[in-house]
Order: sequence, then C-alpha cells, then structure tokens
Amino acid sequence: MNTSNKTFLFVFFMVISMIIWGGSWVSAKAIADTLPPETLTFWRFIITFISLAPILLFLKEPVRLNRHGLVYTILGSVFMGLYLYVFFKGLTYGFAGAAGVLVTTMIPIITFALSVLFFRRSISARDFLGLTLGVIGGGILLQVWTLDANKIFMHGNLYFLLGAVLWALLTICSQKSGSSISPLFFNLFTSGFCAVLFFFLCLAHGTLSIAGQDNLFWFNMIYLSVISSGLATTVYFFASNRLGSHRASSFVFLVPSSAVVFSWFFLGEQPRVSTIVGGLTAIIAVYLINVK
Repeated sequence: MNTSNKTFLFVFFMVISMIIWGGSWVSAKAIADTLPPETLTFWRFIITFISLAPILLFLKEPVRLNRHGLVYTILGSVFMGLYLYVFFKGLTYGFAGAAGVLVTTMIPIITFALSVLFFRRSISARDFLGLTLGVIGGGILLQVWTLDANKIFMHGNLYFLLGAVLWALLTICSQKSGSSISPLFFNLFTSGFCAVLFFFLCLAHGTLSIAGQDNLFWFNMIYLSVISSGLATTVYFFASNRLGSHRASSFVFLVPSSAVVFSWFFLGEQPRVSTIVGGLTAIIAVYLINVK
C-alpha cells in the first residue's frame, strides 16, 4: 500500500472516530442521570480495559515502559479520569449537543497552545486560519448570538471547559509517551489505572452497584466503553503520535456536527441551518490544518 492510500485510510478512520465521539455525547447524556458520576466513570473504564486487553495480547504489542513513558502515562491516566468524571458531571446540568460543541471547539485551541509550550512549535498562517474557522464553526453550531452571556458560564458549562483543558493535557501526554509505548497500551494502561482509582472512590461512597439497569443503559454503556473509549480513542492516540498533538486535535472540530445530529435523532434537540453551515466550516478548518 502506497503512502497516499495509507494517508487516506488514516484520515478515514479519524473521521469515523470523530463521528463515534459525537454519538458518545448522546449516549452519555442518556445515562448521566441514572447513577453517580463516579460510578458511571468506573464502569466505563473497567469495560474499556476488558475490551482492550485481549486485543493487546492478540497483537503481541511490545511494552517498553521506561521512566519517561511511565511518568506521562500516569499523568495521562489522571487527566483521563478527571475528564470522564467532569464529562458525566457536566451532562447532568447541560444539553448534550451544546456540550459537544463547547468542549470540542475548545480542545484544538488549547492543544495548539500547549504544543507551542511543550514542543516549541510555531503556528503557521494556515494553522491560525484553520483554528479561527474552527472557532467560527463552533460558534455557528452553538448559535452564540442567541446566548445569554451569563449562561455561557453556567455551572454545567464550566465543567465542560475544564474537560477541554483536561483532554488537551491528555493529548500532550499521549504524544510524549509515544516513544516508549504504543497508543493501544497507553489507552489500556490509562483505563486500568483509572478503573482502580474510581473503584476505591465508589467503594468509599457505597455507589459501586449498577444492579437493576435496563438494556438501554447497557447499550449506551457498551457504546461509550468499547466503541468510543476503546476503538475511537485508540485511533485518536495513534493520530497524536503520528501527526502530532496539534494536528490530531484539529479533527475534533468534526465532533460538534455529529453531536448535534445525534442529539437531534435521539434526544430531540432540534438542529437548524446553522448546523450545516457550522459543520462545513469545521470541515474546512480541519482541511487547512492538515493539508500539506
């Protein structure tokens, strides 16, 4: 397979992963009120770990975890755990579609800023234009002109803004650890590490049980754990290592459109013409940042 075909397949899988992430906002919203955030976070991590372990064994991925890789993997685990906690916590207050737009518009901006700090990279005119269009696209999707300025910083949205910072830090850690371990092992380790942390947190609060949940709950939990956290997130970590944190995070601009569409179909959060306009603007932003 030549380089152009490999690049096409890589971009294709990244786009599919971003669509999957868009659906994860809807699935998470559907179960956010069923159990405490720490309980949902624990079960999501443990199921992700169980789903990834056989794949790692089957592929016989080499594990060369030196001190440098271990530090960034543990830091990444902490950021991942905190991100998923505020993810569920914020959804108990806000709309899934709006949350998906807010977080995923901020992630590339913050990641670019951190890349400048940690990797001493410069931002080209094309990068700047792409980021600007990404923000504009997110603003159109969110319909910022209709928002009350006071509500932008409402309780739930502050969780989402914190989540964007945490995910950007996680992306940096993924790239930093890339010289030591594979993205698949990075995802497995962070899932297992966080599962242990949240197990004791749930145990202390007596909130470990998920008895009595219906089939819809389990459908959403499997989607979040196996398909979103297991499959799509591993693809994202591969992208972070191959493309760099700044370019990988730019694909996240594609998530808001799918989050809004999924929210329309499953939660009744009505989209408008702005969904199409904002989505197309985000696609142009991703193209500008990634085209050579």
